[in-house]
Amino acid sequence: VKFAEQYFPELLPNLSSCKSPQQMLGALCKSTLPGELGIPKENLVVVSIMPCTAKKFEAKRPEFAENNIPDVDHVLTTQELARMIEEAGLRFIKLEPESFDMPMGFKTGAGVIFGNSGGVSEAVLRYAAEKVTGQKLESPDFPAVRGEDGLRLTTVAVDGIQLKLAVVHGLKNARTLAEKVRNGQIELDLIEV
Repeated sequence: VKFAEQYFPELLPNLSSCKSPQQMLGALCKSTLPGELGIPKENLVVVSIMPCTAKKFEAKRPEFAENNIPDVDHVLTTQELARMIEEAGLRFIKLEPESFDMPMGFKTGAGVIFGNSGGVSEAVLRYAAEKVTGQKLESPDFPAVRGEDGLRLTTVAVDGIQLKLAVVHGLKNARTLAEKVRNGQIELDLIEV
């Protein structure tokens, strides 16, 4: 969002109104866990572990707070967490296995893939395909949108409708694609950055 605000403000009306997975989970935690845990919302601290430093700035945006209580209180990069683990002398090989906490469980396959590159596009395609056809998909996978390549362009047919989409990894590739959209060199139905 910040990137679009700075460099492509004319594209802002086309951005999804959905929060990022980080902010969605933070908002869900802040809205459901206080009741389940019996603590005031303002005393619940949500810490996000993310690979990108931009998530630190995202968490501080005023629209991601309610009554001055942020959805996500702190963000650590994966490198910062690794350094903390190392400094604490933790050795995972010596820890006893445990199950993950699952306060909200698994809801859909689309929710599981949402945080992966191409996962949002695949979740949108699954939803759109089921809405257009009125039927649950037999094979809901769209592997052409997954992966870590800098830019993936594909066309997917949904009940005879051709949807053009791009999945972009990294801001350099996002800038290149956004400039092509701005200049009318490419038309797309969905772009995931």
